[in-house]
Amino acid sequence: MDTITQMSDEQFAEIIDGYISQAATSNGEIPAETFTDLLRQRVEGKVEEVVNLAVQINNQEVVLMPDHDLPDIVVNGNEIFVGKHRFVLHLSPV
Repeated sequence: MDTITQMSDEQFAEIIDGYISQAATSNGEIPAETFTDLLRQRVEGKVEEVVNLAVQINNQEVVLMPDHDLPDIVVNGNEIFVGKHRFVLHLSPV
């Protein structure tokens, strides 16, 4: 049997569907922690490269600094652009 990171998307979906069906028939609830752990493992298995971000706070504004550049990721101040997604980081009031 493949590990979760070696499975195709179809195999992963089949296992999750089976787990959901089994959990639903046993007590009607699916432990969220188990599901999110499986999902996290699946996503982590697809990571090809890690970009470390240093964070500075300048005049109450977040400034992100990547340790290296990648052509498909743009970091600008407090924004990260990945594909069609834009992530904006803000300081949270305590």
